[in-house]
Amino acid sequence: MAFRKTIGFIGGGNMAEALVGRAGILDPSDIVISEPTEKRRDYLHSTFNVRTTADNKQPAAESGTVFLAVKPLILPEVVEEISHFMVPDRLVISIAAGITLSFLESKLGKAAVIRSMPNTPALIGCGATVISPGYNVRPEMTRWAVEIFHSVGICLVLPEPHMDAVTALSGSGPAYIFRIAETMIERGEQEGIASEYVDELIKQTILGAARMMTEAGRTPEELREMVTSPGGTTEAGLKAMEEAGFEGALKKGITAAMTRAKELGKG
Repeated sequence: MAFRKTIGFIGGGNMAEALVGRAGILDPSDIVISEPTEKRRDYLHSTFNVRTTADNKQPAAESGTVFLAVKPLILPEVVEEISHFMVPDRLVISIAAGITLSFLESKLGKAAVIRSMPNTPALIGCGATVISPGYNVRPEMTRWAVEIFHSVGICLVLPEPHMDAVTALSGSGPAYIFRIAETMIERGEQEGIASEYVDELIKQTILGAARMMTEAGRTPEELREMVTSPGGTTEAGLKAMEEAGFEGALKKGITAAMTRAKELGKG
């Protein structure tokens, strides 16, 4: 199982940092990261004691598992660059939004390809990742990918047709929550609450709500109803949000993100 022995990352961004920094199953001596920015290479090497390089060919040639951790717009160029290093037992895991298995498999020969969509909370071990194995992926390869992503949060295995929706929901989802937090903090400051206090209040509110969803054994609808007393302040706030189009705006945003993921897949 050569795919388990060494790991290469093409792209040294947030996801590479999350997996290298928090995945205890990865030995630094078995990891090489290619990254074009010298400052970033120096940071990754000094922080995690991994090998770094500016040459994408090095992790492609040396590693049993190769993560494609670059932006979708440059991924086709990277794939062309490394394609001749792909062999049947090599596992390639792409984290690029929208890029389809059919495209990757058409460019990477007989390599086993997994399409994945993690999210940035993986940086603190609270990530949500979905993976879709391609045609050449063996069961033990899928288990290996799940093991890696489980080290930074949860990992689900779903059919590829769900991936664009997953990208719009959990992949982009943290940004939606952060945007809501920004608005709540701004409104609190407008009412004269000192920024450090309102910031603390909103962070704890979002954390508490998330923990209730995961620990209380109730649906989001049930939890919302618990907070919403008839004729009370929460009901007034929710009603005003509904009238302002909050629900429609959120659904429209998710749809736009999903549409963009599909566009990226078409090149």
